Amino acid sequence: MLMCPSQDLHADRKVFLEAVLHDGMALRFASEKLRDDRESVLKSVKKTGGALMYASQRLRADRDLCLEAVKRDGLALQFASEKLRSDRDSVLEAVKRTGGALVYASPQLRADSEVVSEAVQQDARALRFASQKFRADHDVVLSAVQQDGSALGCASRELRSDRAVVLEAVKRDGKSLICVSKELRADREVVLEAVKQDGMSLRFAMPELCNDRNFILEVVRHQGMALSCAPIVFRADREIVVEAVRQEGMALRFAAQELRADRAIVREALKQNGRALVYASASLRADRKVVLEAVQQDGKALVCADVALRDDLGVVLEAVKQDGMALQFATQRVRMDDEVISKAIQNNPIAQLFLIKAPAPSTWATRHKVCQPPVRSWSKPMLACR
Repeated sequence: MLMCPSQDLHADRKVFLEAVLHDGMALRFASEKLRDDRESVLKSVKKTGGALMYASQRLRADRDLCLEAVKRDGLALQFASEKLRSDRDSVLEAVKRTGGALVYASPQLRADSEVVSEAVQQDARALRFASQKFRADHDVVLSAVQQDGSALGCASRELRSDRAVVLEAVKRDGKSLICVSKELRADREVVLEAVKQDGMSLRFAMPELCNDRNFILEVVRHQGMALSCAPIVFRADREIVVEAVRQEGMALRFAAQELRADRAIVREALKQNGRALVYASASLRADRKVVLEAVQQDGKALVCADVALRDDLGVVLEAVKQDGMALQFATQRVRMDDEVISKAIQNNPIAQLFLIKAPAPSTWATRHKVCQPPVRSWSKPMLACR
């Protein structure tokens, strides 16, 4: 309503208050007089803290009004007057609501112990807006990384070399290893903790550690997908690859080509994840025994099988028993088989979407009482159009 061009409505207090009940940001369309009206602005910021941005300069310096705004939205602190951004109570209210509001506080308050502690407690990443003093404070940084490991990137260089702090960080965010000193990126325990949390963090470890076969073997036992970051020579190491696919079947993707054609390794991968069949060699994707193992673990692995096996009644039956939706990956001939259809729909009724044609009424449809669409008779004369 306030978006209409009528200046009378923009200045109508009753209309404005009605609009604010639905959207506090309606203040943006109000007249200058209403933007300077304390009661009107107070109702707006109580509804939406960010509406403070449309208040008059005089009211943006009103302490009580600012407090109401930041209680709803800590980031509304950015619209407060410079004096209020130096007001301890206003800033404390803001960071309790939104830790990142610390960025709008005055330099003095970004160096205030209580303000920084409240901000970091609400959002560990608010540490980056604190003064250098607190970014180098062991207790503050430790508290931050215990909430969010990525906060380590905001810490001082000295604390990024502190083993206790770094261990807490990588346990919660493996990728924070990128912020760590070279000495700790070569530390077996630190890197192993990072990899346990995120296998891809192995890429941040120092080369001498990545080239240690025993270490890589230990890593893939915890995170099979870390094989993707291992040196090429280890991706062709049979023992390492076997351990990796046992932990995560899809790690087969990163094995050397000759190992993806190794029946024993592929079968280990399929035990953990049937869909790892997609990374097996073409010859194994056409191997009936291998494909049967895959679809028994995950019916949808049928999509990765050779077309000849997607036309195999026995293979497709095993797939739809495990997951009826696997019916969509069978050939047209098999998708018309009554037994396959029955097993698929029994497992998942939505599999009906992938039928090629309705089964004969005397067989499957009759047994399961499926409603057939009415058949229109064209033998009767059609009514003439009026």
